[in-house]
Amino acid sequence: MMNKIYPFFIKLSCLLVALSFYSCDSTRVDEKYIDFTEGIWPVDSLASFDFDIENPNEDYNLITYIRNTNDYPYQNIYIKYSLIYNGEENNDTIINNTLSDFQLFEVKSGKPFGEMETSLGNSSTGAIYNHPLLLKKDISFPKEGNYSLEIQHYMRQDSLEGIIGVGYRIEHSK
Repeated sequence: MMNKIYPFFIKLSCLLVALSFYSCDSTRVDEKYIDFTEGIWPVDSLASFDFDIENPNEDYNLITYIRNTNDYPYQNIYIKYSLIYNGEENNDTIINNTLSDFQLFEVKSGKPFGEMETSLGNSSTGAIYNHPLLLKKDISFPKEGNYSLEIQHYMRQDSLEGIIGVGYRIEHSK
């Protein structure tokens, strides 16, 4: 009897610990990621994320995450992103349409600015780095409802080798 109860309590304890870590992040409104097949981000691949804003009177931070390996051949990345309000009757409104340049690696040393992901270990090509890049700070949304964030790389090369994923996070400003 004890042999059956013990594994249950271990699993329950792990679940409670995981939930407590998730709930400790009170600033997060939403966070999602997508991965690209074979670690290549094609130029025509638009990363699109939908999220809901319930309180337009608050300020938010909008962050994108770029996940890359050492196979990424450049020190920077150009990102074009659009923030769209999905209004009634397909009357979408573009709130922001911006091209931004972000440094992923230190110019002289080549050291990555992002954090190395230790939970996943190494990919087949080496370490995986996660770069949180601030798109907009203290943004306020015009009204409550559903919004879309569309992210696309804007590099000269059609397909970016070494970019294995992209994500976003919307959080309450502190």
